[in-house]
Amino acid sequence: MATYYFKVGTGEPFTDKTDAGDDAVARGHAVKVTNAPDNVESWRMTYNFGTSSVDVYEAAMSNEDAQVARKAALDKKDADESKASKDAQVALDAADA
Repeated sequence: MATYYFKVGTGEPFTDKTDAGDDAVARGHAVKVTNAPDNVESWRMTYNFGTSSVDVYEAAMSNEDAQVARKAALDKKDADESKASKDAQVALDAADA
């Protein structure tokens, strides 16, 4: 297990550097976790304040597979938002007609 620091309030990754992390903890800006998973990219980790543990995005996947899954999810979200926006515009145009 590794030591990692996460932002207070959001649970986003902050740093794995001891000096910066301990300073942020002292200022109340971060929380120190000593059981963060090894060999997991920081963007995949979030701190869960409810369970006091680190959650990993697509924990069963390798870093490379998780990147592919995240890109696919973001692309789908973008496509869905674009379609919803177009549908809303069509509805507005129809209402104006």
